[in-house]
Amino acid sequence: MKSSTLLAILVLQALLVSTAVAKGPAGPKKQCWCGECTSWSGVWTCDDLLTKCAATCKNCVPVSTDKGATKYRCRDFLPENCGCKIH
Repeated sequence: MKSSTLLAILVLQALLVSTAVAKGPAGPKKQCWCGECTSWSGVWTCDDLLTKCAATCKNCVPVSTDKGATKYRCRDFLPENCGCKIH
């Protein structure tokens, strides 16, 4: 009876360890830095015009303004539940 209890404990411990390894480290969450955003088919992008894109932006797009100046918009996808203002 002791060996079956020990075996059950070892199996449960192995399951706990494998679950923790499968989930991996939590890692840093991507912060939401956007003020105004748009959703297209459930994908959120930021509409803020910036003087320059952040170094973390992978898809920086130049936008001409009414005054002839060039501003930039980061078109990276935003994380869910960002909390930006929809317009």
